[in-house]
Amino acid sequence: MNIEKYTEELITLRHYFHQHPELALQEVETSAYIRKYLEKLGYEIVPIEPTGLIAELPSLRNREKLVVLRAEMDALPIQEQTNLPYASVNQGCMHACGHDMILAAALILAKIVAEEQRMQESFPVRLRFLFEPAEEIGEGAKRMLQAGALENPKADAFLMFHYAADMTFGMAVHQGQASSMINSMQIHVHGKSSHWCEADKGIDAIYAAAQVISAIHDLNESFGKQHPDAGKYIVGTGTIHGGEYTNIIADHVVLNGNIRAVHEETYMALEHELERNLQEIEKQTGTQIRMEFPKDPVYAFANDEELTETAKAVGEEVFGDKFVLEGEDELFLSGDNAYRYFRETRGLFTVFLAGIPGENHPLHHPKFQLDERILPYSVEALYKIITTL
Repeated sequence: MNIEKYTEELITLRHYFHQHPELALQEVETSAYIRKYLEKLGYEIVPIEPTGLIAELPSLRNREKLVVLRAEMDALPIQEQTNLPYASVNQGCMHACGHDMILAAALILAKIVAEEQRMQESFPVRLRFLFEPAEEIGEGAKRMLQAGALENPKADAFLMFHYAADMTFGMAVHQGQASSMINSMQIHVHGKSSHWCEADKGIDAIYAAAQVISAIHDLNESFGKQHPDAGKYIVGTGTIHGGEYTNIIADHVVLNGNIRAVHEETYMALEHELERNLQEIEKQTGTQIRMEFPKDPVYAFANDEELTETAKAVGEEVFGDKFVLEGEDELFLSGDNAYRYFRETRGLFTVFLAGIPGENHPLHHPKFQLDERILPYSVEALYKIITTL
């Protein structure tokens, strides 16, 4: 495979997707672009409402093994601040998580496979592409699975890949567990409204909410001391909303945040401890406090042992000493709705390291950038993993 001849198109595709991001379940133009591209290559497309796609080459359907590869399509509600010449043209929307790179790599991989088939080369497996919407809001995998993404026939392996900016050029695979357990939480603090000139008649929900924020901060510091085997964890508040007027005691404050932990038992213990703290704040402030979880948790998943060994061999071949086999200590407190796929078949999560020296902006940051020079190497690695299975 001469991957170098695809480099220019990889970059062009990446720039297009980066410049035209769309939010979850709104990936209309992105989906249409992908469909048109793949149909020209001979792929049969199954649309998944509203914007998802499943794509396969008919000529590969007689292969013994089915390998399924996922590519996420959605962007984030972030106003880009990179000043790149191909920066987002859609206000308040940005690919700040690398999905633009994932889409470009998946399409070129699809092109390579299609060209090999046209040249009557024997591609060894049946390869199915999932173009998943709404990954950022945790909705995409469920929709794809309900449409039979891993069925007819039963998938032999599921592959997913990301690009990360925390390290420069390379490839990393976790041995065993590859993600954390996470969930969004919402805390409602109910007080009693009154004019501040009659403060004794009110119950200040903002004051109580401040106690909640302080309790969350203290929990992050104290929990690990009480539970030395807890592993990595965090409880965080992302937004706070409350109050009507400057002269009125606020009667309702809403805090939105999240709980994250490497171990499920740690996650459950954090949730229990936070609930206990909220009950104490209720007693101290006279408020009523309710913690809710709008969705089910995103559970952790683990890489299949055999697939990990395959990825290790390929990673060392393509990236040399820039390949990293990581353990639990290197786990990020990040999760992915892809855990649903891992429950159905053996899976592999590969990370391509694409940090730019001097650009240390994290995921979901308005200045987040990736080194697109990693693209051809990542496609080569994915191709070799798939053809080695």
